[in-house]
Amino acid sequence: MLDDKVIVLDFEAQDRTEALEVLAQKFVDQKIVQTSFINAVLKREEKFPTGLATETIGVAIPHTDVQHVIRSQIGIMRLKSPVNFFQMGDGKNVPVKIIFMLALTKPHEQLEMLQKLIGLIQDDRLLTKILNTDSIDNVISILKIAGID
Repeated sequence: MLDDKVIVLDFEAQDRTEALEVLAQKFVDQKIVQTSFINAVLKREEKFPTGLATETIGVAIPHTDVQHVIRSQIGIMRLKSPVNFFQMGDGKNVPVKIIFMLALTKPHEQLEMLQKLIGLIQDDRLLTKILNTDSIDNVISILKIAGID
């Protein structure tokens, strides 16, 4: 579920919408999702925010319904400068630096993947490694260490 073609390092986004559109378009370009995925992710993010504040940085885990997905994939975007997302649950602003976008074909996969990502997000050492690496291959290795592949 990890493909270097949907991992973006140090993107300079103006706001969360641009970040989400750019990453979702990479999914479309790789034929991982249908074109409807982009708008579905944006609409879901407005209704059900996915920002999470951690000790180190803000993280977002945008995703949408399975009918927009052709094959399961995780995309990652590390932002050059944080952009504001709304926090899951309370709607407060969270300056997000890393986005983990999920495209999953089965509803039960979302819960499993969210649990794995929460484990990664709670590990400040691994998050810091993702923040500091200059290589997409290293990001993939870090995710595999966290049990995400």
